[in-house]
Parts: sequence; structure tokens; C-alpha cells
Amino acid sequence: MRIAFLTPLWPPSMAQNGIATYVDIMTRALERRGHECIVIAMWPMGTVDDPRMRRLQTPQLNGAEKLLRRVRHKLEGARSFDYNLFGQGVANALVAADRERPVDIFEAEESFGLARYSVGATGAPVILRAHGPHYLVHQPPFDRSDRRRERKEGHAFREATAASFPSTALRDAVSSHYSANFPLCAAYPNPVDIAPAEECWTLDGCDRNTILFVGRFDTVKGADIALKAFESVGKTRPDLRLVMAGADHGLRAPDGTILKFADYARAHVSPSVRERIDFLGPVPREEIARLRRRALVNLTASRFETFSYAAVEALALGAPAVATATPGLTEYLTDGEEILFAPPGDAEQLAQRIGRCVDDHEFAARLGAKGREAAVTLFSPDAIAERAEAFYGEVSDRASRKKAALS
Repeated sequence: MRIAFLTPLWPPSMAQNGIATYVDIMTRALERRGHECIVIAMWPMGTVDDPRMRRLQTPQLNGAEKLLRRVRHKLEGARSFDYNLFGQGVANALVAADRERPVDIFEAEESFGLARYSVGATGAPVILRAHGPHYLVHQPPFDRSDRRRERKEGHAFREATAASFPSTALRDAVSSHYSANFPLCAAYPNPVDIAPAEECWTLDGCDRNTILFVGRFDTVKGADIALKAFESVGKTRPDLRLVMAGADHGLRAPDGTILKFADYARAHVSPSVRERIDFLGPVPREEIARLRRRALVNLTASRFETFSYAAVEALALGAPAVATATPGLTEYLTDGEEILFAPPGDAEQLAQRIGRCVDDHEFAARLGAKGREAAVTLFSPDAIAERAEAFYGEVSDRASRKKAALS
């Protein structure tokens, strides 16, 4: 099969984006199985030397359209988004790729509902792969542009040929929210690269006083919860340090103001704890694995996740992981066996789970080993690609039968 994917950013080495990570791992696994993959990137980063990548082909605007776009931007501000321009750009890129040689499947993420512009643009069925959606993962509060995006994504879910989800819990939530039946859908987890044994975490190789948080500094990723948990667990353990790696998007207060890390820490974290926090900001992808191996505990504190790459990547390295019990993890992993869970938003419970690993290093090592076993069994790229391949075949066969019945 010739399979096209849509991603917001590319290449994955620069993107630090879960969708780009998914597309990167999935395309490599499918190519190993003999398929050809292309990647349509909305916003390529830097100089991309990837023959698989296709850029958006946005249509030329006439005078009236340019004027309308300027008016909309003035009314809506910096958050205005031209759905038609980008949607047509995606569809045009797909059509151009299809002219080179027919595309059999187009798998697109749901952002902004752009995939709906490609429905019927070629003979390829359009599969919507849920990575958000916006109504679940956006940092509150919601404004008019957020509501518009929410509606657009709902249209895309209802109009796509099929849909796939990283968990049945997300499938059910999206189905209920958008009143979408999804007669043709599948639920399988996102793949994660499995490091060779010699590159995995070891108790002897880690710093037993380091906790690592990988994720954006924002409300959805629970950066404030992570700080509260560290402050709690660190009160009686003065040698503990917290390393935070990720973009500083800031925490949104109820009044809408944004506090970046430095301002938030000064306002909400005691000085004695603050001096034990190393905030690194964005870190190159290849550096993350080193940080994971260095830490005793890999911590995630998200209020919501469709599928936490931050947690699963730690498991794949055999690193002990403490995480909030979001549906994309609890559907596959057992608390106390492969990972330690705490309720979303509960900093004290997170602190207790971290403390258990800090106080019992042998338990932490067993937890990491079991986590790696689970990652190899459940999330390996080849296993997930096999499930995706079967689903793509089902979608393609049904589309062919429907086309034959209408001809």
C-alpha cells in the first residue's frame, strides 16, 4: 500500500511533538513491512532533507479573499486560523502525491478538522487518527476561536471514511461528545521505539536523587501538579532534585494571564525547593533518553492525555515511571506492576508514589523492568504497524466494495 500521513510539524528530530513522533515511528514500521509512506507536513522546520515529505500546496488568493483574510485576522487577532486555506493546502498536497502514484490510504490527525477537505479529493479513504482532540487537551479557558476549532474537528470526525484511536476510552469519549457512531473504527495504542537492552536504564547508572519531568510547562501537562508533588516529597528528602525538560508555554490563571516557569516558581514554590529545580526548557530529542536514564523516577502529571508518550518512552527504556491515571495508560498498564498511578490533579498521591521509589530502590528497579516488558509486548512499532495494516486493509476493502456498488 501507499500510505500518506498528515503531521503538523516535521522533521521529528526538531518537532518535539507527539503527532510527529507517532508518524515517524509508524512510517518506519510500515516501511519495514513493505509499504510506501509519504508525509504531508503543515509546517516544515528548518531544511528538511526527506524525500517522503510533501509541503502544503495552498491555493492562491484573489483580492477579495486576501481582504477577507485581513479583516478576519483583525477581528480575531493572533489566534485567527484560515481553515479553508490550510484545508485546501492539505488536499492539494494529497492530490499531487496521488498523481505521482495512487495513494491507498490517507491517515490524518484531527487538528482543525483539516482532513475533511481531503474526503473525496482522491480515491484514497480518509482515516482520522485521534491525537487530541482540541476540546479535551486545550489549556482553558475556551474562547470563540477554540469553539470554532472544536466544531471543525467534530465535522471531520463525522465525515471521515473511518477513525482510529489510541484507546477505547478516547473512542467512546469522542463518539459521545460529537454524537458520532464510527461504524468503521479501531482502537490500538501509539507505537514507541524500543531501545536495545544495552541502552536501557539501570539502577547503578542513574542518579538516585533525581526526578525527571518531560513535558510542556502548561496546565494540561500538569506542570504545577508536578511542582507541588516535588515540593511535598522533597520536604523530608533534601537531596532530591527535579529536572524539567520541555517548552515553557506557561500556566494559564483563571483570569487568562500566563505565568512562565520563572514567575510561577517565584510565586508558588518555596525558595529552598526552587533551588533544587533545574528547568532546561526545550531539549533535543536525542538528549531526552540520556536524561531518562539519569533519573531515578520519570514523572508525568498530566491532567489529561490521549496517550502519554512521555510515560511510555520511559517504560521502553526500563525506567521507573510515575504518572497520572489518564485513560490512554490505564487501559493497557497495571498500577503497581509496570507503573505507579495517581489520580489526575492529586499532587499528594503523586508525591507518595515518587517517595515509594525513592525509599525502595530495588522496587523501583523491578517496576522499570516490568514496564519495559509491557512496552515491548504492547507498544512495539512492528506490533502496532501490524494492527494498523489490518485496519487499513479493512478500510480499503470496504471503500472498494462501496465504489463498485455505486458504479
